[in-house]
Amino acid sequence: MAKRRHLSIDEKRDWLAGIFRDTNGEYSQSDKFKAMVEDTRLAMLAEEKKAEPKQEKLPSIRVEQLPPPLE
Repeated sequence: MAKRRHLSIDEKRDWLAGIFRDTNGEYSQSDKFKAMVEDTRLAMLAEEKKAEPKQEKLPSIRVEQLPPPLE
């Protein structure tokens, strides 16, 4: 199995949640705000992916199967 190169949306959201919920003072208020904004964007993206209708595969058509051009 090939190693994945990118994080999933859920993994990204978990990482951002860690920044937003930081209590050690490692991240500033502006970092927390940016994490919240990015998390909201990722949540909207995930909802859009769920809402997209599945596209049906079109049958493959060969050039030979096409009718002759109209004159």
